[in-house]
Amino acid sequence: MSAPEEDYPYATLEKDGYELEAVELENWQDQGFLEEPVPSDDERFSVEEGDIVKLIFHYAKPLKVQGKSFDAEHMWVVVTSNDKGYLTGFLDNEPHYTKLLAPGQELTFHPEHIVAIWRGE
Repeated sequence: MSAPEEDYPYATLEKDGYELEAVELENWQDQGFLEEPVPSDDERFSVEEGDIVKLIFHYAKPLKVQGKSFDAEHMWVVVTSNDKGYLTGFLDNEPHYTKLLAPGQELTFHPEHIVAIWRGE
């Protein structure tokens, strides 16, 4: 039985025009387009306020540029809360492939949406 739509805190293609990629570790560890392996579940589930994490955004309407179609991009989000089983944060990037999102926009996401954690070293 699925949760009523009003209880689902994450963006959807139908409602918002974008959604976030949920990442299951066993399917993502050897993806060539990621700079580093996806952090462990322990790392992803323990992020805190102030941490900076990378999410993959998929768009319902791909942007077409010079014959190429762009339907997703990776962007950084600053975590502002880890509460109630989900995370909130604000977008810390300027999107290149959509006008649906803007820097500073608040987002709700799950630890399984995280593909990287910025270590600031």
